[in-house]
Amino acid sequence: MVMFVTTLLANIFVGGLIGYYLDKWFFKNKVLFFIFLILGVFSGLYNGFKMLLKETERYDKSEKLNKKDDGADPGNGNS
Repeated sequence: MVMFVTTLLANIFVGGLIGYYLDKWFFKNKVLFFIFLILGVFSGLYNGFKMLLKETERYDKSEKLNKKDDGADPGNGNS
């Protein structure tokens, strides 16, 4: 969860920074700042959810392996 928040905040910050400097150099009416800020929010959410999905997939795989290892009972008495 910490990585999700970090990814989201980093993308918002970078988008805002890019928008600020582009707006400073070209228009000076804060249009590009808000556009890039919104793009940063969407990018952060997209990357954050993609990272969370990979993490849950990895967790599910490890759970399946643990259940498979627990289910194999070599000493079940059927010799």
